Amino acid sequence: MAIITTCFSILLPNYMMLLKTIFFILLISLFATTGCSSNEVKITEVFRSHIRTDDSKLFTFSIIFFGNSDSKPLGSDNNNLDKQQKRSRQGKGRGNKSNTEKNTEKKPNKQRADKKQSRQDKMMKELEARMAEKLADNSYCRKGFFELERSLNKTIFTIHGECNESATAADRENFPQVKRVD
Repeated sequence: MAIITTCFSILLPNYMMLLKTIFFILLISLFATTGCSSNEVKITEVFRSHIRTDDSKLFTFSIIFFGNSDSKPLGSDNNNLDKQQKRSRQGKGRGNKSNTEKNTEKKPNKQRADKKQSRQDKMMKELEARMAEKLADNSYCRKGFFELERSLNKTIFTIHGECNESATAADRENFPQVKRVD
């Protein structure tokens, strides 16, 4: 009996220490994975310069929105209808509808379209602000530019432009990865 109590008194503190260590590791793991589940959207900027052999300076500026795989992209619209809207559409055939029924069915689509347009407007303002900042920082278009094309995607917004001034030797030196095309 004395041997058992001696062994127990030796092993019990070690066993308790092991349990505390395991609990601590699990707790740390839980906090670490909680920080990874952020719905934060990250924005990446891409600026590409292009100087032609005729010294015209072109550029492309894009912003790309990255989010959590569970979150929806910023530019996308919500295709999910709430339960009440789904129920209101069930059982309705092609029969004659009153004006109130027609208006209630079109309203959610218009609201989604307005929301989508509002998001796109916000993204375009973000694109324009970041592009102005980038062009001011890198001095690529010192005398301004004009827009050639604008394109929108759910997560990528792009502006193609041409600088008002011609390229100088300093421009060719400062933007060495420039493609030269006729």
